[in-house]
Amino acid sequence: MVALAGAGCSVMRPEVRATEARVVESIGGATKVDIALELRNTGEDEVDLVEYDYLVTLADGSAYGGKWAALRALPPGQTVEATIPAVLPTASVGSGGVAWRVSGTLRYRDPQSFARILYESGLLRTEVGFSGAGGALRPAAQAPSAASGQ
Repeated sequence: MVALAGAGCSVMRPEVRATEARVVESIGGATKVDIALELRNTGEDEVDLVEYDYLVTLADGSAYGGKWAALRALPPGQTVEATIPAVLPTASVGSGGVAWRVSGTLRYRDPQSFARILYESGLLRTEVGFSGAGGALRPAAQAPSAASGQ
């Protein structure tokens, strides 16, 4: 039985890498940043993505850790982009651009039914690590205020 289980279970691993951090908006002391991830499925079966668990760190040591539900399937033979959010201190983002780094894991369900049973029962954790870094994180342009008449 054990040999059969081992022979029938091959876990597909999607490939994940962080490619970019984009400032979405800055309000007061907080800046919302979207981290772009490139997801690639080299297999022949669709892979259900479950959850991202990640940490974004800036050059000054400011960090944001989070979990984000993936809520999508990764089609076979496809590369897609996904985004995960982070909220960072505006003072750490600065005005001249700042280096960023992200690392984390993506949990997913293997498409094979036996592996899915093991996953659902908590006996198998299918996850893949990812990371990325860059130096072009810049604050969002401030919207003109209503009082300025613009």
